[in-house]
Amino acid sequence: MSNVWAYNFECDKPMAEVIATLNEQGSWKWIWRDSDTFGHYTSSVPYKGVRVRIFDIDGYYSDGPTYTAELKTDEECEVEKTLIDRVLLELLGKLDAQNLTEGETYY
Repeated sequence: MSNVWAYNFECDKPMAEVIATLNEQGSWKWIWRDSDTFGHYTSSVPYKGVRVRIFDIDGYYSDGPTYTAELKTDEECEVEKTLIDRVLLELLGKLDAQNLTEGETYY
């Protein structure tokens, strides 16, 4: 069974800097992505059965300051949600993220 949740946050960094900071400061590997729906975004598969993506809430042509971190686990996930959240929140702290709230999911 899958589980999906999201957090909205504000960050004064453009997506390229978000990706660079996450890769320099954290233990999860982030890659640059692009889609017709989200525009430029980043994603990570930090654990088996866990997918995370960060995209700009305002859509394709925006580059901050409003972002969503969306997380999804599937039946292969053996990591507790609390651990995933703890690591993600540490990473968002490295971005100086502010105004963290629950977000809408798009998976």
